[in-house]
Amino acid sequence: MRPLLRPLTRSLRVVLLGALLFAACSKSVEGETQRWATNSAKVTELGAVYPGFKPAIDARKAAATPLYDAAAALEGDAKIAKLAEANDALMRGFVGDLAALDAKIKALRERRVEAAAQAGDDSTRLAAKVAAEDAGRAIDRAEAALKAGAADEAAAAAILKKLHADLDTAKSAIDKVIAADQAKKDDAAKAKDEVAADAAAKAAADAAEAAKLAPWKCGHCDSQNTHEHTSCQSCGAARPEAAPAK
Repeated sequence: MRPLLRPLTRSLRVVLLGALLFAACSKSVEGETQRWATNSAKVTELGAVYPGFKPAIDARKAAATPLYDAAAALEGDAKIAKLAEANDALMRGFVGDLAALDAKIKALRERRVEAAAQAGDDSTRLAAKVAAEDAGRAIDRAEAALKAGAADEAAAAAILKKLHADLDTAKSAIDKVIAADQAKKDDAAKAKDEVAADAAAKAAADAAEAAKLAPWKCGHCDSQNTHEHTSCQSCGAARPEAAPAK
């Protein structure tokens, strides 16, 4: 039976592998098609939100659509590749930058608030205020540029590249303020821990010294003896810790 099972197993593996490849291919085609639908909706939305950029966005979609249409005549990997090419042609460059800008502006606004809220001393509050004001101006410039728009793709790419750079610079300045403030807090916490550790060590040393100076009670006659005596002044018994080791 075993010689018959081996060829059957190998054949089954080939069939399963082919089925998996076919499923992966179909899934990829579906995925790229869905991606095109999502991206198309996104660029339409961008054109509505930023009407000044609509001419450049429409030109980009007009250039990418023939690539998507060409995929209809293809099959398998060639179809997947053409769909991916269409999606990349639609979203690359200024379109992707434009789509990402709103989230970047929102994140910068939140970072400004965070810097002001976390400031631990006057110098940090001043630095946070200056960085926040710079960030506010960068946001104002970005919003003004988004409202003005761009006549074509080249202008849009240049404008958005500059806006992203300005916003990144503003965020970096705020990040430095927050990092410096955190470093101060860490140093202060470390110093506080060191003071507490020193105080604990001193208290332990003082307690040990006090124990050495404390009177001691004789274990034989219960008489109290001052610390300097190594034997009981009443019965002569040796102080326990002073007794010779056996």
